[in-house]
Amino acid sequence: MEVDEAFSLISRAIDSGRAAHGYLIVGDLRGSCDELAGRILEKLFPAEAQQARSRCHPDIAVLEPGGAKRIIKVDDMRERMIAPMSLASFSGGWKAGVVVGADRMEAPSANAFLKSLEEPTPMTMYLLLSDQPDGILPTIVSRTQRIDLPMSAGLLEGDDLAEAAAAFEAKDPERLAAKFAELKAAADGADAPLVRKRFYRTLMSFVRETMLGGALPRYLAFANVAAVEDAYRQSQRSIGEEAVLAYMLDRITTP
Repeated sequence: MEVDEAFSLISRAIDSGRAAHGYLIVGDLRGSCDELAGRILEKLFPAEAQQARSRCHPDIAVLEPGGAKRIIKVDDMRERMIAPMSLASFSGGWKAGVVVGADRMEAPSANAFLKSLEEPTPMTMYLLLSDQPDGILPTIVSRTQRIDLPMSAGLLEGDDLAEAAAAFEAKDPERLAAKFAELKAAADGADAPLVRKRFYRTLMSFVRETMLGGALPRYLAFANVAAVEDAYRQSQRSIGEEAVLAYMLDRITTP
């Protein structure tokens, strides 16, 4: 579903008084998810649209993963989402909670949030943004209306996927770097950021499979996810790819 279509559906639901208390918005966190969330917030707070778009409105609570492991801890959930959302609306209208990277909630924070989602106050809306919805507690998913938006980059396929998987499993940074260089060489220069995003999204899928399969303790699975995220950020800074991948693989814990 495109952003315009999704916004039109939610906008009509708000106007008719049939809006869901929770929407799970799946797509690129800093792209389509952020765009749709911003437009919904502007709809809820039309008199303060600029504040709403920049997430600095007093009736909007925002929570993102934090710390070295890039997770949402239960204390942060309670202090930065549950507590402010339980207060009376400053403007006398809507209150909105935005959870960025909702799949990063630890089990205690997910369970704490679930109660708020199950017992929402009137004129309360939660927007859960995620690019990996399989990592969200099923009971949370079941209490939201899911909106799937286009992803700007998918995963590697065919031989490219098999070669990347083999190099990743062998923890061979030289082979991984060579595969990345091959993919970049085969693409136009303008597509380099897209190739990079697709490559690292594929690596992320490898550690996500381990996390969802329960083969590792959750804290180690989250650490693996953080290692891939850090590598992606470092890769964008023109640091040597093999060095970045070697450091990433050293941090990865396998079953």
